[in-house]
Amino acid sequence: MSLEAAQRNPVFRQKLFANFMKADDELSYQMYSQKKLALFKDVTGKVLEIGPGTGVNFRFLPKNCQWQGVEPNPAMHPFLKKTAKDYGFHDIQFAGLAKNTFNLADNSQDFIISTLVLCSVPNVRQTLSEIKRVLKPKGKFIFIEHVVDTENTFRKVIQKTMPYTPWRYFSDGCDPSRDIATDINQAGFSSVALTQYKQQGAGIIMSVNRPHIFGTAVK
Repeated sequence: MSLEAAQRNPVFRQKLFANFMKADDELSYQMYSQKKLALFKDVTGKVLEIGPGTGVNFRFLPKNCQWQGVEPNPAMHPFLKKTAKDYGFHDIQFAGLAKNTFNLADNSQDFIISTLVLCSVPNVRQTLSEIKRVLKPKGKFIFIEHVVDTENTFRKVIQKTMPYTPWRYFSDGCDPSRDIATDINQAGFSSVALTQYKQQGAGIIMSVNRPHIFGTAVK
């Protein structure tokens, strides 16, 4: 299949990305496990995960939580269901998504999780608004995201160029130039604890996406 044909074929792109992410599961664990262990240690109750992908976060979550996921890439679902079963989650549910709105009631979730997802949602601010809407009062949003580089001008230029290359087609819409830290800080949460850091790792993808944030936001 030619590059041009692949770009026009969403099913091919989704399957390609899903298989790429599955092959990357162990590397993802090695890179982010310490932060996830700390961030997820108090998770309980009703949990919504946005873009759970192949299920890399199940190993960090308590088996008695009531998990739901919003995963718009159907090619991820077989991997997600298998991983859930492997880690003892036998009753996972999928929440619907219509016009970037979660099919969930207001004030219904104790925790919402987003790890390396906000780079690819159609509208970050709308997604954050939905997160606030469905979180219970004092509910907690947990996140790890790669973000635009505010210190290295060369990397920032590269990040802003990437969405206009095949990068975005084959990464399920990833835009590495987003200032997600500012978006979270301005989303109207009652409190935000956010740390910026440079994620270590080899390869071109990580070189572009090295600036990261992690933390929590309380409704």
